[in-house]
Amino acid sequence: MTDKLKKNLCLKDGSRIAIIGGGPSGSFFAHLAFQHAKKLGMNISVTIFEGRDFSQRGPRGCNMSAAVIARSLHEKLIKDGIDLPDDVVRHEIKGYYFQTKEYGIELHRPKPGGNSKVLAVYRGNGPLYSTHTSNISFDDFLLKHAIKQGAKVINEPVQGINLPPDSEAPIKVIYGKRGSFDEMETDLVVGAFGINSTTVDKIKRLNFGYEPPETIRTCQMEIPLGASYIKESFRDNIYVFALGLKPFRFASMVPKGDYVTVSLIGDRDLTKKDLLEFVNHPVVRSKLPPDWKMPDRFCMCIPKITLTHAKKPFTDRLVIIGDASISRIYKNGLESAYITSQLAVQTAFEKGISKEDFSRYYYRPARKLLAMDNLFGSLIMRVSDFVTRRSWLVTARLSYVENRKGSRMANHLNEMLWNMVTGDAPYREIILQAFNPLFQIMLIPVTVKALIGEIFQGLFSRNVKTPRRRSREEGEKK
Repeated sequence: MTDKLKKNLCLKDGSRIAIIGGGPSGSFFAHLAFQHAKKLGMNISVTIFEGRDFSQRGPRGCNMSAAVIARSLHEKLIKDGIDLPDDVVRHEIKGYYFQTKEYGIELHRPKPGGNSKVLAVYRGNGPLYSTHTSNISFDDFLLKHAIKQGAKVINEPVQGINLPPDSEAPIKVIYGKRGSFDEMETDLVVGAFGINSTTVDKIKRLNFGYEPPETIRTCQMEIPLGASYIKESFRDNIYVFALGLKPFRFASMVPKGDYVTVSLIGDRDLTKKDLLEFVNHPVVRSKLPPDWKMPDRFCMCIPKITLTHAKKPFTDRLVIIGDASISRIYKNGLESAYITSQLAVQTAFEKGISKEDFSRYYYRPARKLLAMDNLFGSLIMRVSDFVTRRSWLVTARLSYVENRKGSRMANHLNEMLWNMVTGDAPYREIILQAFNPLFQIMLIPVTVKALIGEIFQGLFSRNVKTPRRRSREEGEKK
């Protein structure tokens, strides 16, 4: 097709947009699309296909994530006029507590100020066996917000997409339940289905070059503890655990009203067995009531998260957003959904909807902003694995922060840890903080002192015979 014809691939007055997936990516795209259309004086129609009912409790209504809204995303929502109702906000997070096997420290927010907050929400309508009466689903709230702006929602699954041989022709979306299919013609298809959706394989089979991101399975559980106990024990903090245990790379407990969400990420696919081992670890059990026992029934899931970004998540008249495209690994999945939605909307309304437009103005900036930063994130995780599996080193550094509050180095280390656990800063910035030459030089005395102590402790442990060891050796002599 000539360049002249390609320039005709753009949204116009009366254009139709079909969004596959009514989660945050889809709702954010619809919200931003209506804003752009209004600014340009265009009338558009937006149809969102979502087969799931987010008002359902448990996995049936949940998009399966830890669901923490970072301050940076909350700031964007405030700017966009998206005010979260009190019922949807399950907990306002005041801080983070970094816990190792031997030591724990409360991290303080490095740069206080502003109206934005860290908020804990539920993607669906709460845990499977919860008994609340109101609708607390964040995803449902966002979807209804899109409806208020003019979006139409079809509660049917998408069965397939027909890409025309001539890109000037509209795309056909086939939807409905088995035995009763309908189709709709649309000028632009937006894939907002998420990496855990079966739609990923359907898009891959279209053979335009899309390759989904590599993934790993995580594990999540909802623990009912009661609001008063959670308030007293967690003090509005998210607990982040660095226990130095394989296979865990990241573990957290997020207070959410009457429940605490346990979220685990490993260096391999996690299972229910891994979850039980984590919950029964003595340090973790210390955050639970003394008489707490694992319930017979509990809400849990083993969803996939991405480790890489997708290849070619676009073609003429079709673009994929959210974690099935590019997302920040380990952190801020909801904000990544907003960022990719924003870039895709800007491209579609200001540049065009050809594959060349999406490649240049959507995919490249998204890769630069998120995918490139993920390389630094992977490096940080490897460094974190090395450090946290040496408890003497972690304890020495955390105790320094605790004992030297207000000092330059303590503030630097606090800010670095805060950014690691919250995602408030890009991974690139965290790497620069971690390997700051002055910071590393100032840490040398702390590290050397801790290392000497560890060596002497090891020598002492080998030389001092415990009663069990002494009796065993005497028995061997006899």
